[in-house]
Amino acid sequence: MDLLFVYGTLLPECNLSISTQFLIEAEFLGHGYVFANLYDLGDYPAMVLDITHEHKVFGQIYRLHAPEKMFPLLDDYEDINPLFPEDNEYIRAVVKVNSREIEMYAYAYLYTKDVLPLKKIPSGDYLSYLTDK
Repeated sequence: MDLLFVYGTLLPECNLSISTQFLIEAEFLGHGYVFANLYDLGDYPAMVLDITHEHKVFGQIYRLHAPEKMFPLLDDYEDINPLFPEDNEYIRAVVKVNSREIEMYAYAYLYTKDVLPLKKIPSGDYLSYLTDK
């Protein structure tokens, strides 16, 4: 699979070196949303799927030109260690992304830890949240 849904610090508007590198290796396909909840972890957000389909997280969809090259770099950025998966804050998983009237499947980085102590971002839009913060 070569599609990636980004909703946080990988967004180009965050101007991080990883997003700059990622954008060179990807094609923007459009905006979309995932039925999920978004939380504030301080320096970055966390997305957790919402099985009730009541909440949305908004983001962007990209097609990676060389997923076999980019996913290991992105996994490293997200501190995913395949040797100790129980310690990982995130996993890369396939999610259903809605874009206009189209549904597609893409990889996204999902938070794996307890969200009870975290502040929820009600809008589901990380960039708007940063602007309003």
